Amino acid sequence: MRQGRWIAVAVGFAAAVTLAAPAGAGVKVAATDKAILHAGVLTAADGVPSTWTSAKQTDTGSKQFKGIASCKQIAAAMDLARRGPRAFSPKFSDPAATSSAEAENSVYAFKTVKAAQRYLSPYEASNVTTCLEQSLKKAVGGKAQVTVAPISNLQGVGDQSVGFEASITVTDQSGNPVHVIADVIGVRVRRAFVGFDFSNNDVSLPQGPSIVNTVVSRLTSTVNG
Repeated sequence: MRQGRWIAVAVGFAAAVTLAAPAGAGVKVAATDKAILHAGVLTAADGVPSTWTSAKQTDTGSKQFKGIASCKQIAAAMDLARRGPRAFSPKFSDPAATSSAEAENSVYAFKTVKAAQRYLSPYEASNVTTCLEQSLKKAVGGKAQVTVAPISNLQGVGDQSVGFEASITVTDQSGNPVHVIADVIGVRVRRAFVGFDFSNNDVSLPQGPSIVNTVVSRLTSTVNG
């Protein structure tokens, strides 16, 4: 870890769905998987600060959940979701040495709405915050202080949404505490599902809500034709 910088650990939401309407006169044609993935990927034009840099996002899959009993269902759902079409945005980061600000997302297209809903089920379980706390501690070190709470202001975002905010305190290479807020948000739009990962020093990333709304709006327009 570069001194003063938090390396974000994506909790990694994924899923999707399929439009069953057949093509024909007077009937909407379902968006293709390619169009859904293109619409759902976060770009620099979606509210990312112009001074930020970008790099290839690391796809860790369900690795951070393996071996944690409370994460068994989430890991299984992620492994299943990764068999379908998916795309990952770049990882956008504030280049300032003392900043932990980052933003990235992923988008998946699956065959049925029910499959997407099944993917979300483990994130609605009573032990999900325990799972996320344990997985983050595993990722950043056992001495880290981590608390996770649901995000409660996502009503009306997409067809279905879920989110969590993690408060993480770690020690940098100089022995100084670094406090990071990591937000993980997943939004289902019919047969598409997009997951966002944000991090920032001390408070939630200010640009987060605008980024989510911009991408979800574009994805909704694509899926609904």
